[in-house]
This record gives sequence, C-alpha cells and structure tokens, in this order.
Amino acid sequence: MRFLVLAVLMAAASPARAADDVDYLFRLGMMEGHLIIAGELLDAGQVPMALPHFGHPVQELYEDIAEAVLAKHLRPFDSDLIALEAAVAGAPNDPATKRKFAEVIGLIHRARAAAPPALRDSVPEMIRICADTVDAAAGEYGEALDRGQIDSIVEYHDSRGYLVYVAQELDRLGSEASAPEQGMIARFRAVLARAQWIVAPLLPGVTPRATLAQYRDIAAEAAQLAGT
Repeated sequence: MRFLVLAVLMAAASPARAADDVDYLFRLGMMEGHLIIAGELLDAGQVPMALPHFGHPVQELYEDIAEAVLAKHLRPFDSDLIALEAAVAGAPNDPATKRKFAEVIGLIHRARAAAPPALRDSVPEMIRICADTVDAAAGEYGEALDRGQIDSIVEYHDSRGYLVYVAQELDRLGSEASAPEQGMIARFRAVLARAQWIVAPLLPGVTPRATLAQYRDIAAEAAQLAGT
C-alpha cells in the first residue's frame, strides 16, 4: 500500500517539478556534507581547514536552491550561512558559534522537510539521490588528486563530508523502512563503507588509499544498486 500511495503521489507531480525537488534534495545534502566535515575539522582544532567548508554552502550551492526555498514558503537562510562563517572565523571555539552551527543544521533539516514526502520518504528515490552524492564525492576525490597524490585537502574533505551525509541519510531511511527496503539499504551501505574507507583519515598523508578509478568503480556500483 505504501508503494502504491508513493507512486500515485509521484505521478501527480509534473516531471519538471519532480526533477526540481530531486535536485533540491541533492544540493541540500551536499550543503550538509560541507558543514559535517567543517564541524569535524573544527572539533579537531583545524580551523583553517574547516573555514572553506563553512563558506562553500553559500558560495557554491545556496543560489541553486534559493528559488525553491521561496517557493516552499521557507525563510531564506543564506544570511545565516554567512553569519556562521563569520562566527567561525572570528570565534571558532565560542559556545555561541557552536549554537549557531546547530541552528544552521536545523535550518537545512527544515528545508529538507519541505520537500514532497512522496520523494523524501521513498527509499528507492532517496537511494538514487544518495548514489548521485557518492558520484559527486568521487568527483571531489578526483579534484583532490594530482599525479597520484593528495594535493588538495579541501576537495578530499568535500568527498569525506558528502559520504558522511549519505551514511546519515541511510540511517534515517532505515529507521522506518520495510523489510525489502532494509535489504536495499544494507546493500547500499556495504558499497558506501568501501568508499568511506578511502577517505577515512581526517588528516591524510599525501599517499591516497585508493586511485580515482577505484573510487569511480565504487560510485558506479552505487549507481547500479540505485537503478540509475
């Protein structure tokens, strides 16, 4: 019955609208991935490494969702992202900065909750978005490498943050998934774990754990599982 309801609701939406909502959730996921890795680096005392990831959500991603935020009658939160970046730059260890960080994560979660439930709560649809995010993470890993070595730590951390977001999303989906859906999530989680191993060190040396081709192969497996 759940699948029937989801199918009816998805069919009722226009193809363009459905595609817009998929892109909206995809970009919110990348936005959260940036902040996840930013928080990890901040907790590790690596403020200079953390700062770019506080800036990228508004510099690189917010414009892509700005119209959707307004269309969903949400309060714009680009100014909150800017204020958070400034707070981290000025007082990274201040309790007020940590509260601001939590507030911004909450705003992203509320923005995600405004997406159609038929999409947001569909395991197959969200697995496809997760697969796209793993592919984006592989792309960032490729940008991190130069001549077989880790040359750009920012892109390496982008990759790690995106994968942590995907793992959190799988946990959310798994909390209410049916038995068949649990199997799909478990298979995807096993593929994801192999990608996460590649970027497991928060502060890696110059020698990567895997080649870009190996990472791309994992992303291709994720896409195959998702049916994309």
